[in-house]
Amino acid sequence: MKRENAIVGHRWRLLLTAACLMAAFLVVNTRNAHAQQAYGYLLPTSSYAYLDASAVAGWPAQAVCYAKNEIYARNGRQFVSAELQNWFNMQYWYTPIYTPEQFSDSMLNPFETANVQMLSDVEASLGMYALDSGSYSYDVVSWYLGGSQAAQYYVNPDTYIFYDSNTRYLTDADVDGLSAQELCYAKNEIYARRGYIFVSTELSDYFNAKNWYWGTADASSFSDSVFNSVETANIGLLQQKEFELVPGGYVLDQPGYTYQNIGSYSNGTIERATTSDFIFYDSASRYLTDAEVSALSLQQMCYARNEIYARRGYIFQSQELRDYFGSKSWYYPTVPAASFSDQVFNSMEVANIDLLKRYEYSINPNGYQLY
Repeated sequence: MKRENAIVGHRWRLLLTAACLMAAFLVVNTRNAHAQQAYGYLLPTSSYAYLDASAVAGWPAQAVCYAKNEIYARNGRQFVSAELQNWFNMQYWYTPIYTPEQFSDSMLNPFETANVQMLSDVEASLGMYALDSGSYSYDVVSWYLGGSQAAQYYVNPDTYIFYDSNTRYLTDADVDGLSAQELCYAKNEIYARRGYIFVSTELSDYFNAKNWYWGTADASSFSDSVFNSVETANIGLLQQKEFELVPGGYVLDQPGYTYQNIGSYSNGTIERATTSDFIFYDSASRYLTDAEVSALSLQQMCYARNEIYARRGYIFQSQELRDYFGSKSWYYPTVPAASFSDQVFNSMEVANIDLLKRYEYSINPNGYQLY
């Protein structure tokens, strides 16, 4: 994300909020600026826990109104209100899928339904907030935005040297000008994304500081066969450039090494999900059919079933699912497996999970085998 600058004239508390957000998300030496976006949720647990009025005690009607509509936004709803649409467009987690006409309250789970009602009651008690009044500002609402537990799971593209080195071929132009250390780290970043556990203290410390790194594969059992063709080509290019600068490559674990000059060269684009980024983009809003599901491969059935979990923020234990859904711009893991409840699903999601699982296990009694 773009390094957010303090804006002259903002109130001091907003400056403090911005500073906290920068500390949570931004890395030193960002070389490519991303468009400004807001971070987090007003009520991060509103999709999987029952809240009462104390959750918004002291909030103004505008913030309560936004928190209520945040529940709809998390389910992919678009808004007639330009004020709300512009606000949610700024949120990194927002994936607009359904028009207001396509959206139904039946898509909400029991937690969300109860929380919408509670927030509506609180808003009414404060005097209903008038949207699109012509003089609205987001300053007041921004004050309540800093406390999202999702922050610890949000993956900032600038915490990578090359955020997309697993999905596009790097070019000479991309890597020319990088230091031998950066080239070495960028090469090993591809390994880190695959869960490689580093022997080097330098690399281990560097990647353990990244919230996207899950060290799961011991060096002795790791196989390069896990890499796709893009990753393999990029490893080759990065190593070639590294060895051209320093014969034998950058020497790790030398006394006095520092990460001070490691930059980010992500491409600076904001990804917005489209319907093609899902197997079934609308599996939360309609019942899937036998014909649709039976046409899938075993792997696709497994992925489609877990897509429903992913949409609800489930943090996967499987490296394969973390890799797959981690590549999706719409996926924001916020709920650890230990605290996840199937009660977050609406009736259509429950039925679709059952249908997908039934077909998957009818093909193979053990289901699709994840790595």
